[in-house]
Amino acid sequence: MKSNNSMRMAVVQFYTDANIEKNWDRAIAYLKEAAAEKVDLIVFPEHFLSSALDGPTDPMDRICALAREYGMDIVAGTYGERDPSDGLVFNTCNYVDKYGQILMSYRKVHLWQVEGKYYKPGSEFCTVTNRFGVKVGLGVCFGKLSFSYEIIANTEVDLSFHDGFAEMALNQGAELIVIPSTWTLENCGWMGMKYNPKSQVLKLDAYCAARAFEYGVLLVLANGAASPRSIHSVDPENDMVLPGVLGTLAGHTQIVAPFKGDLRSCNHFYEEMIVQDINVSQLTRDAESVYKRREIWANKKKASL
Repeated sequence: MKSNNSMRMAVVQFYTDANIEKNWDRAIAYLKEAAAEKVDLIVFPEHFLSSALDGPTDPMDRICALAREYGMDIVAGTYGERDPSDGLVFNTCNYVDKYGQILMSYRKVHLWQVEGKYYKPGSEFCTVTNRFGVKVGLGVCFGKLSFSYEIIANTEVDLSFHDGFAEMALNQGAELIVIPSTWTLENCGWMGMKYNPKSQVLKLDAYCAARAFEYGVLLVLANGAASPRSIHSVDPENDMVLPGVLGTLAGHTQIVAPFKGDLRSCNHFYEEMIVQDINVSQLTRDAESVYKRREIWANKKKASL
């Protein structure tokens, strides 16, 4: 374990193609790029290798081999993990270290409304300490369009609820919380779209900032891209992007920190990889020294015993 808590993180705003092998090839290209930039941890969005509607898959042997090959930790979005006890499926996210070891598996607890038809909820939030001495928590945030707009609002996602953050940050001491996401512009339903077509972008940005500041953690959100084109190759003002199977992915992948706010972000819904160096533990310790969220929480728990 490194004593220096400074990490170089890469977060990929990734477009999921219908061709799974094409997604693998493009993911590997990002891993190569990240390795060239000496990245320590790379994060991909939820269901980035195949659609949430494709059913159970198990990409972890290949992901672990890639972590070893490129020498970096990977949070490889999520995949459908079948529970052998009952045949039902979890929406599962893993933290894999550079040695190809799965340090932590998180099964999404808060399912959105329709997601409950395809997945079973997990039962707990957990954390693990990585090789940099940083305590990491995982969350998953899924939003899907109903093209008939029958879903009026999507609230059943980890980012929307405080309990997971309170458990990971306040009870277990998480310093870094990583959230792979598939968040769409249409999550707010026809009512929200009528008021503001960018309502979900405002909500996503607000949630990320709020969770980072109120819990004193570094928050990394990796959302999907609505277009396979790179932001560096298009003129967003004169480009048309049509909704995909899950709607129009909102993008806005971001790294947010207490005190600093938005460190790096994708202010768009095209593909891009952002890279940021940060001393996670130093920043979160400084936030706790000022706001004392964990201390106050611990004292409240003692008082209630």
